[in-house]
Amino acid sequence: MHVGFIGLGNMGLGMARNVVKAGYSTAVRDVRPEAVDIVAADGATVAASAAAAADGADLICVAVFDEGQLRATVLGGGDDPGVLVTARPGAVVAIHSTVSPAIIAELAERASACGVHILDAAMSGGGDLAANAGTLTFMVGGDAEACERVRPVFETMASTIFYVGSQGAGMSAKIISNFLLDGNVTLVREAIRLAASAGIEESRILEIIASNRMGSSWVSNSWDQIRAHEDSSWNGKQGVVDMYHKDLQLALDLAIANGVDTPTLQYIVAEVSPTVGENGLTR
Repeated sequence: MHVGFIGLGNMGLGMARNVVKAGYSTAVRDVRPEAVDIVAADGATVAASAAAAADGADLICVAVFDEGQLRATVLGGGDDPGVLVTARPGAVVAIHSTVSPAIIAELAERASACGVHILDAAMSGGGDLAANAGTLTFMVGGDAEACERVRPVFETMASTIFYVGSQGAGMSAKIISNFLLDGNVTLVREAIRLAASAGIEESRILEIIASNRMGSSWVSNSWDQIRAHEDSSWNGKQGVVDMYHKDLQLALDLAIANGVDTPTLQYIVAEVSPTVGENGLTR
């Protein structure tokens, strides 16, 4: 199976490296030459555009940042004609970016006219550390047969793969998961500030929370890991903050689209999210 991989950022870099190291012929594309060079050193070929990366591929993995980048990658933008121009009939495009189910449906309709399958293969499970280790969790929506066909490649990147259902279902599951993650981050950062006002050190309150378990969560137990990820992220603290804003807005958009009342989410988006700025999530 020949793979095209587009987007070698915080997550995509480790994912692509694992595909290459598993022995799959892989063409990679990213706007950052330094990221491309790393995967090329593992044995990947370098593609000059998204269209070139998709040419002849059985599976095209897309791990770009947002909906604008995703639309340009798949449909074309600037000097790049996009994935669908060169993707062969029967090819599978796996969208790993966290985006709305609406754009998944839009791209799937366009791809179907070309005989190409779109899978929303949303990813979670521990950030770049899990991406590097190949232990991500994938939540997949779309054609079940197409999912099974590319599962061996998915298994080089993810240790757990959930087939959720029709197109958009995988992305909806990821958005819900991110809402819970970001909601917990919001609570823990405020709890730490409250502790400081009472003269309790951060490390001490986190130790107490972990010990009594009543208020603990993965976030509170992994606060140092979350901070280290924030400090080392390739796009800086602001990039992590931007992701926080984006994920919460996607959750609110999903709730509005589905007619679900989510007052806590609405409050976080309107009142809390704007206060999270240049100091990052964990400070």
